[in-house]
Amino acid sequence: MRTCAMTDFMHYHRPHALLQTLTAAAVLTLLPPPHPVFASTALEEVVVTARKRQESLQETPIAITAFSADALREGQINNISDLTNNVPGLTRQEGDKRANLSIRGIGTRLSQITADPGVGVYVDSIYMPRNDSQLVDVLNMESVQVLRGPQGTLFGKNTAGGAILLTTRKPSETFEGFASVNLGDRSRQFFRFGVSGPIWQDTLSGGIQLDRRKEDGYRDDAFTGQDYGDVDRKSALGQLRYQSDVLTADLMYFYGKVEEHTSPVNCFFVQRSQLQAFTAPGQSAGYDELCERSESLLDDEKVIMDRSPLVYEITSQLGGATLAWDLNDFTVKSITGYLYQDDIDLASQDIDGTDLYTLNNAYEYRRQLAGNGIASDDETRKFFSQEFQLLGGAFDEFLEYTVGLYYSNENIDNNPGGNMIGPGGWLGATLPDGNVALSPPAISFREAVIRDFENTSAAAFGQAILNLSDTWQLTLGGRFHWEEKKAAQVNYSSDSDLASGPPLTRADFDALQNYLHPIIIDPEIPGDEGKEDWTEFNPAATLTMFAPDAWYGETFNGGIFYASAKNGFKAGGFSPFGDQFLPFDPEEVWTYELGYKLDFLSSKLRLNGALYYSDYDDIQINVTRNFPDPNGIDRTENGIANAGKATLKGGELEISAMPVEGLLLNASASYTDAEYDEFKDLAPQLDGSQLVIDRSDEDFAYIPKWTWSLIAQYEWQTELGAITPRVHGYYMGSVFIGLDPASAQTPEAYVDSYKVWNFRLAFQPLALENVELAAYVNNFTDENYFGSGVASIEGVGSVTLRPGQQRSYGVELYYTW
Repeated sequence: MRTCAMTDFMHYHRPHALLQTLTAAAVLTLLPPPHPVFASTALEEVVVTARKRQESLQETPIAITAFSADALREGQINNISDLTNNVPGLTRQEGDKRANLSIRGIGTRLSQITADPGVGVYVDSIYMPRNDSQLVDVLNMESVQVLRGPQGTLFGKNTAGGAILLTTRKPSETFEGFASVNLGDRSRQFFRFGVSGPIWQDTLSGGIQLDRRKEDGYRDDAFTGQDYGDVDRKSALGQLRYQSDVLTADLMYFYGKVEEHTSPVNCFFVQRSQLQAFTAPGQSAGYDELCERSESLLDDEKVIMDRSPLVYEITSQLGGATLAWDLNDFTVKSITGYLYQDDIDLASQDIDGTDLYTLNNAYEYRRQLAGNGIASDDETRKFFSQEFQLLGGAFDEFLEYTVGLYYSNENIDNNPGGNMIGPGGWLGATLPDGNVALSPPAISFREAVIRDFENTSAAAFGQAILNLSDTWQLTLGGRFHWEEKKAAQVNYSSDSDLASGPPLTRADFDALQNYLHPIIIDPEIPGDEGKEDWTEFNPAATLTMFAPDAWYGETFNGGIFYASAKNGFKAGGFSPFGDQFLPFDPEEVWTYELGYKLDFLSSKLRLNGALYYSDYDDIQINVTRNFPDPNGIDRTENGIANAGKATLKGGELEISAMPVEGLLLNASASYTDAEYDEFKDLAPQLDGSQLVIDRSDEDFAYIPKWTWSLIAQYEWQTELGAITPRVHGYYMGSVFIGLDPASAQTPEAYVDSYKVWNFRLAFQPLALENVELAAYVNNFTDENYFGSGVASIEGVGSVTLRPGQQRSYGVELYYTW
C-alpha cells in the first residue's frame, strides 16, 4: 500500500475495529424511538402501523424502529438519510444525493433510472417509486417507522429489504402551531413553520406547513470555487381532514423543490489504464497528475471536479387522498396518490474526481442534444396509485384480517441519457511533435439517447391474524402481483468527421472544449424498445408466542417471541447496454427470522432483537463489460444483469434502559454477513465468444459487516427549567466500493470504518414550557473519514471517495402554541 494522505484515513480489515464493535454492542443497544417522556419513570408504549392496523410495537412480530416527532427533532433527523445513523441494519452510500437504501444487505447499489429501489419508502401510505428522489425531508411528521425484512405481502414490490413509513401529522381540531429556526456554520438557515385548526364546526380542519433549508457545501473546488454537498430545498404541505361518525377523509398536497449540487469527491490514483493515455481539450496535465493533485487537497478540505456544472435538481408535487369508512365490524379504506415531477436534472456525477474527463456528467450530453434542437430538459415523471383495503375481525376476536387491491402506473417521459468521456465530446493523444491525434468517437462521444418508460403494477393481497389462544398467534398472508414494463429509446450519434482528419495543433484541440457535435439519429441502430411482464407471489407466515402470565413478576413485565418466513421481490426491468435494451428479471428473497421483544424492571429496561437468514436470488448488479477493439482501444459498457445469488446471515440487538428518572440510555448493533454463492460476469472477446468471469469471492458492495449506535440523554430539572444534554455516537464498518473485477484485488477499493459523535444541549425554560432552545455540535471530534465512493480500477485506474462532513455547529429555537 502506498504511503500518502489516503492512508491516514483508510485501513483495511482491522480486527480491533470489530472487537470494539462487539464490545459496544454487548454493553448497550438501541431502543426503538420515540423516546419516552421523562415525567414518567417507565418507557412508554409505542404504537405502529406495520401491519396496516394500529398495534403496540412490543406486540408486533416484526423488527421495527419507530420515531416520534420529538425523537426526530432531538436526534436531528431532518431527512431519511439521517436514519442510517440511528437504525440498526439500515445503510446507504453516505454523502450520495441518491437514496441507495439497503436493509440487512438487501437494497440497491444502482443509481440508474432503469433500476427500482430495494427498500420501499411511503409517505402517508403513498409509494415513492424512484431511488434518486426517495430521500424525503422529514416535514412535520407524526412518526417514522423502519420495517426490517421483506414486506412483500402487505406493501408489495421493491420491499425485499424492508420499508420506511412516513406519517404526517394531521390537522388538529383545536388551533395550534409551531415554528423552528436553526442557524449554524456554513451559512446554515433552516426554517420551519406550521399551523392547523378547525375550519368548519367539528368536522373539517386544515393545516399548512412550510419548510426552507439552505446550507453551503462542505467542500469547495480549488479552482472554480464551486461548493459541493450543499443543501437548498424549499417545500410546503397543505392538509385537510374531514371527520364524521362514519367517514374520516384526509387530503394532502405537497410541493418540494431541490436546487443543489452533487456531493464532493476526492481522487486517489491506483494504477494506469488505457483511458489515462488520453487528454481532454483545455487540459494539458495527465490524469495521474490531476488525481494526485486532488488527493493532496484533502487536508485543505478542497476538491477538483468537473468544470461543467454538476447539479442535483428536481421539483416534486404529491397529492394524496385517504378515505376510511368505519362500519362497526370492519373498516373500508381507499388510498389514492399522484406524484408529478419535473425540472429534473439528477444524472450528473463526477466518477473520476478530476476536471479532466466528464465521465457520468449529464450536462455535456444534454448540451449536445439541446444544441441540435433535441429537447433534453423536459423530462417528466408521473406516478398514480390506488389501493383499497378491507380491515376487520370475526369469530369473537379469533380472526383479524386485512385484504386489498392495488394498482399503479408510472410514466417517465423524455429521460435523457448517454455519456461524454471528454469535455465537448473529445479526447486526444499527445504526439511527440506536440500535436494531438483525436481519439475515435467510440470512446469520446459515446452516445446520447432519449428514453421513455411505462411501468404498470396490479396486485391482490390478504393477511389473516389468528389468535389461537392467549399465548399463541399465527399470521398468514400472501400477495399476487402482476408487473408490466415498457421501455423505448432513440439513439443519437455524432456526424462529425474531425476524428478522421489529420492531428490538430494544441490550440485547435483546446478549442474543442465547447465543441457542438452535429447529431443525427444513429443510422445503424436508430433505437430500441422492449416490453416484458412478470408475475410474483409473495407468501409470509409468522408464529408468535406471547409470554404467559405465569412469567410475569417484579423483574419480567411481558414480551413476545416470534418466528417468521417471508418472501419479497424487487421489480425487473430493462437495462441499456450501448444502443439496445436487455431485460433483467425481478430479484427474489426469502428471509427466515427469529425475534423477541421483552420488557423488564417495571418497563425500565427493554430488549428487542432478531436473527435472520436470507436466500437472495437473481440479484441485479451493474456489470462492467469490456469490448476490445482491433485498434487496441477498449470500449466499456455498463448495464444491469441478474448476475448473482447470495446468502445473508445476521441480526440486530436493541436495548433501552432508564436506570433512574430522567436518564435514558439507548444503543443498537447490527451484524450482516453477506456472501455471494454465485456472481458471474461476461467479457466479450474479439472472436465473438464470451469469457465468463467468476466474481463470487467479491465482497458485497456498500454493506458494512458491523454498525452500532449509542445514545445517552439526561433531563435535569432545575429552578430555571429542564436542561437536557444528549450524546449520540455511531459506527459504520468498512465497505467495499468496487465496480469491476480488478477492484476486488485492490486494497484501495475498501473504505475504512469510522465513528462519529454528536452532542446536543437543550433548555426548556420553566416559565415558557412551549419553548425549547438547543445548541449542538455534530462530529465534535472532527473525525476525518470517507462515507463512500467508487473504485473503477480497470476503467479509470483510480478510486474516488466522498469525504464525510467535518465538525459543524449551530443553535435551534423551537416554539409551539
